[in-house]
Amino acid sequence: MKIKKIDRKKFIDFLVQLPSLIFSSVSVTLAATVILARLMPHPLLILSSVFFYVLTPIFTYLYLSKKGLITDKKNDFNIRKREERPLYNLILLFAFLTNYILISMYNIPVVEEIALFLLVSFFIFSIITLFWKISGHMTQTVLAILIVAYVFVDIRIYTLLIGYLIFIPLVGFSRIRLKHHNIWQVIAGTLVTTLVGILIYTTV
Repeated sequence: MKIKKIDRKKFIDFLVQLPSLIFSSVSVTLAATVILARLMPHPLLILSSVFFYVLTPIFTYLYLSKKGLITDKKNDFNIRKREERPLYNLILLFAFLTNYILISMYNIPVVEEIALFLLVSFFIFSIITLFWKISGHMTQTVLAILIVAYVFVDIRIYTLLIGYLIFIPLVGFSRIRLKHHNIWQVIAGTLVTTLVGILIYTTV
C-alpha cells in the first residue's frame, strides 16, 4: 500500500498558521471562561460568562458575516479589515462590560480582576483599532498567558517564561508571515496588553 507523500509546502503553511489558530479569540475567551468557572461558586455567573465571553463573540461574528459586514472569506473568526472591526468590537465591549458588572456584584477575588483585565484590554484594543490595525492575536496571547500566570501561582514563573519566550514569538512570527500584521502592530499588541495586565494585577 502506497503512503501518500506529504506536501512539504502545505505542511509548513500549516505549522505557520497553527499558533494563530491556537491563540484565536474564541480559543482564548473559552480558556478564560473555563478558568473563571473553576473559581466561581455561582452557576448563574458561569452561565453568564459562557454567554458573554464565548457565545456572544461567535454569534456576533457569524451574524455580521451573514449580513456582509465582515467580508473575510475564511470564516476563521479573524477580521482582517480594520474598518470592519468597530461594530464587532462595540458589541463585544457591551458583552464584556455586562459580565464584569455581574461578576463585580459578587466581589469574588481573582475572578473580578480577570474580568476587568479582559474588559480593559479589549476596550483599549478597540480604541486603537479605530485608527490603526493593532494585532488582536497578540492581545489575546498575552491575555491567555497573564490569566494563567495570575491564577496558577505555583507555576507563574514558568508560565511567564514559556509564554513570553516561546508562545509570543511564535504567534508574532505567524501573524507577520501570514501578512496579517507588521512587526510594529505585533509589538504594540504585546506591550499594550502586558502593561494593562501589570497595572490591573498590581493595583486592584
